[in-house]
Amino acid sequence: MANDGQPEVSAGVDPLGDLVLTVRGHGNGDDPDYELPPTVPLAQAAEILGLDPADALARARAGTFPGPCFDVGEEPGTRYSVPVAPMIRRVGADRVRAMLRATG
Repeated sequence: MANDGQPEVSAGVDPLGDLVLTVRGHGNGDDPDYELPPTVPLAQAAEILGLDPADALARARAGTFPGPCFDVGEEPGTRYSVPVAPMIRRVGADRVRAMLRATG
């Protein structure tokens, strides 16, 4: 576990060759406790952070979203991707993991 009590989060590659975040700190052994995607769509990040999706979009467009987000749409301001690691630091790994499981 990291010194601040948060789990250790690092990048890795799953058996299919996809980039994932590996999270260690909730169990024992060398294998990661679980893997998460490196980024999620803005609407999913809004749910994890407890924000209204429309408010999250407005904040992303204004540059006031509570964390980093990247404009990845073909049209500016239409589609955003949000890194998972900062959300883990903000709301905790357990909440992020639970919300990602619930939303698939």
